[in-house]
Amino acid sequence: MALDDIDTDILKHLTDDGRMSFSDLGEKVRLSPNAARDRVRALVARGVITGFHAHVDQGRIDRRLRALIDIRLRSPDTAAQFERMVRAHPGVEEAVHLTGPSDYVVRIACADTTELDDFIRALKEDGGVRDTQTRLVLRIVSETGYPTKPAAKP
Repeated sequence: MALDDIDTDILKHLTDDGRMSFSDLGEKVRLSPNAARDRVRALVARGVITGFHAHVDQGRIDRRLRALIDIRLRSPDTAAQFERMVRAHPGVEEAVHLTGPSDYVVRIACADTTELDDFIRALKEDGGVRDTQTRLVLRIVSETGYPTKPAAKP
């Protein structure tokens, strides 16, 4: 699904401020407020925009330790059990099922290493996890949810 320059610009502005008024958005992308509203509604209808959310700075709520955990399950039969546990944990920011040597990668924000250790132990004891490999995040260099330019047409 190709995006034109205006759609890309709209996504950038809404990613920066999802509560922006259609009037302000239209001014930034050089459209009338009604045209900006119509563009946003079309992006929602096409499934490009899937929702509007508050982005929480985990460090401000005492979850300063972030980690990426590569997960290998005991068997494919434990996937549903694992996914339920991950969805229920308040510190899990993202869990991705992927190809390669790991079955999943989990991005988590924790208060400290004890909380991280408790989470990993729980995954192994109750979540069907066989192996983990954990990497600590030193800093986030880039975190965007919009394309930098329109997709090339085939």
